[in-house]
Amino acid sequence: MVARQRQNFSKAVRIQALERAAGRCEGDLPSGDRCTCAIPIGGRIFDHVIPDANGGRPTLDNCQVLCLPCDRAKYSADRRAIDKARRQAERHAGTKAPSRPMPGSSFCRTSRGFGITRDRATGAVLSRRGSIDVRDL
Repeated sequence: MVARQRQNFSKAVRIQALERAAGRCEGDLPSGDRCTCAIPIGGRIFDHVIPDANGGRPTLDNCQVLCLPCDRAKYSADRRAIDKARRQAERHAGTKAPSRPMPGSSFCRTSRGFGITRDRATGAVLSRRGSIDVRDL
């Protein structure tokens, strides 16, 4: 999967989005209403409605002006969606790293119990707690 360059909004799109917002935040509250806070100069974020990482384009339709608290709330939801899409793409492409089995599980190659470690396939004792192997001397 090739990483593509992030696409930011052009100056013209940002100016048009500010005019459309009329100095107010365009974020949606959990109740479904629009955020009513006035955005101070320097306290605004130009945000992709559809995240750039998920194919959102830098157009006026995909741009919204958010206050900092609304941006933080939206970013956490966007980050989860972006990470999920990346994991699904890796799984589909077959590039996901294989997971290692937990020690002691039935998928682990060795078995541990009562201070003895055994190879599951052959049953050979690999180590004992408190014993010395004379072959190592």
